[in-house]
Amino acid sequence: KAKPYYNFGEDEEFQCFTGFELEGFQFISCRPDGTWTQPRGRCHRRLCVPPEIPDDMTLFPTKDSYRVGESVGLNCNEPGLMPLPRGMYRCGAKLTWEPPLPAGLRCTNENPFVPDSQCGLGQRLQGSRCVCVQRESCLSEPESLCVLNAIIDVAVPVSLCSFHAARCHGDPLLYMNEGACNPADITKLEWARFRAKMSSKSSAQLPCNLDTCYDWETCSASKKCQCKAARECPRTGEHMFCVKLTAQMTRSLTLCSTAALKCINQPFEILHEGDCSAGS
Repeated sequence: KAKPYYNFGEDEEFQCFTGFELEGFQFISCRPDGTWTQPRGRCHRRLCVPPEIPDDMTLFPTKDSYRVGESVGLNCNEPGLMPLPRGMYRCGAKLTWEPPLPAGLRCTNENPFVPDSQCGLGQRLQGSRCVCVQRESCLSEPESLCVLNAIIDVAVPVSLCSFHAARCHGDPLLYMNEGACNPADITKLEWARFRAKMSSKSSAQLPCNLDTCYDWETCSASKKCQCKAARECPRTGEHMFCVKLTAQMTRSLTLCSTAALKCINQPFEILHEGDCSAGS
């Protein structure tokens, strides 16, 4: 709303250019002596500079700078060669590239690992037997999935190859979503932790694309696990929980009903496993 003159006491707002982020207060006021109050906000650059890469490689897309959240990939200048390890790199909130570009980045004509079509996911043919792919053989593959590592209880990015190899080896990885992990999405992380904790109690473990659906879920036509409504769950079951819904209301709920409430972010507290009468 910039204008030629301002009256005493009027405010004006300043904004940051694209690629910069405001820190502090964005308003200044017109003072009686015709000057402006000292700005209490600053614009900070929120762009990543292009990462340093070997001379025989180029970035895509090629830009002078990248906004937070944007990703770049690498191509080799010489036809027939490809970067090793392969991957995409994202401009992070700290204005650094995530993950950091590896020190041994190079162009090579080595063929990436391709699963054997005669074997299951995460397996390859060795002689006449299908064996689990070694986890190390997937290190050059780009990270395209976000999964929960139930051992350390955190979300981690992995490649599709690593995900299937880990599953084959029995590693406790729980699928969360395709694409990058979002550390700011606490709700999704808590839901993944809940699913991991309750998965062993589920009588149903239905494969659904990369995911597995449990008692409280169905596999949709688009191959995604969708939560059931609590009313769709049975009233009794093998695994019951005593759940405090409000300060005055405590109910015995099945695993399905408990998870259905958790899925829609209904606040509750699990007092103990088993029927409420069993704990009294």
